[in-house]
Amino acid sequence: MADYQTIQEEQINTKDLIKKVIGVFKLISNEWRLLLISISLGTLISILLDVKELKDTDYTGEIQFNLETGGGQQMAMGGFGGLAGAFGMGMGAASNDLFSGGNLGLFISSKTLYEKALMQEVLIGGKKTLFINFYKDSSDIAKKEWGGDLLHEPDFKSIKYRFQSKPVNNFTKDENILLSTIYEKLEAQTTLQPLDKMGSIMVLSATTNSEYLTQVWLETLLKTLKEFYIEVRTQKTREIYNIQMRRLYELEVKLSSTDRQLANTQFQNQNAIDPTAPMRTMQLNRSNNYVSNQYYQQLAAVEQLKMQLINVTPLFTVLQPVRLPLLQRTYTVGGNTQTGAFVGFFLCLIFIIMRKSYQELMS
Repeated sequence: MADYQTIQEEQINTKDLIKKVIGVFKLISNEWRLLLISISLGTLISILLDVKELKDTDYTGEIQFNLETGGGQQMAMGGFGGLAGAFGMGMGAASNDLFSGGNLGLFISSKTLYEKALMQEVLIGGKKTLFINFYKDSSDIAKKEWGGDLLHEPDFKSIKYRFQSKPVNNFTKDENILLSTIYEKLEAQTTLQPLDKMGSIMVLSATTNSEYLTQVWLETLLKTLKEFYIEVRTQKTREIYNIQMRRLYELEVKLSSTDRQLANTQFQNQNAIDPTAPMRTMQLNRSNNYVSNQYYQQLAAVEQLKMQLINVTPLFTVLQPVRLPLLQRTYTVGGNTQTGAFVGFFLCLIFIIMRKSYQELMS
């Protein structure tokens, strides 16, 4: 008896469910005009949003590289061990080294490095030009940042301006404003991150509206980073090397002078009657030997410094250069029309059901 009652209840529940589904379909058929309007509105809104967010085609490129530092374990820890720490891989205690810990992560995107890169000369179409001028000509900055809007005219002065090769410290106020605008745009388009948390291989990537611009920018930025990194890492050794070279040049001048004096004295003393002549020759010989020994010792020291300079110079290894064609992303109008139509239909259906339920309750 209990089983029979259970079966009857299940049949009643199934019938109620079927009736409700049929009721929903009847409700939809009765309100088809409102649903059609809602679907059309959803589709139209999605198209308007696509037009508002419409962008140019983007091109993304990347360079994978590694850095092998010279000078042993300590130098290595100060190299990309510091870079690893900058991205949360942990390489020990904090350091005041520019290229260690969180410092390097900030330096990579710093305005100082970008300024050096922007003022680099690049070869475009067989002609040398400053990268900052190439970026102004090839990017969409003239259309977006300086293109104006309904209330503002385009900034033709900024669009037409051409930078000249000179130190950034000598820039005018207007030039600094232009440089800051370009830096902010480029900094947002460029990223640096480790390929793997356990390794030291880094991935430098950028996304711009121009395929060739992306390639040139990545190569220029990596070149600038390499030059500046090597310059900082070898600064002390180069300073000592320059001091020793000046000392070597001074000894070379003294040695040439004593050689000439000794040769002249020996030539004059061949038929000399002066009894002090042999003594002067002996003194010049002694002075010449002393300066000669000092010169060769200094020469050996300079050669050692040359080897040391090579040893402490970091080695950048590009594992994957940026090559065309790049990854392309194209934005289109109408890509979200199906989603907009579904959202319009769903919201309208909820409205119809809620309105019907309210009318039944009120009646």
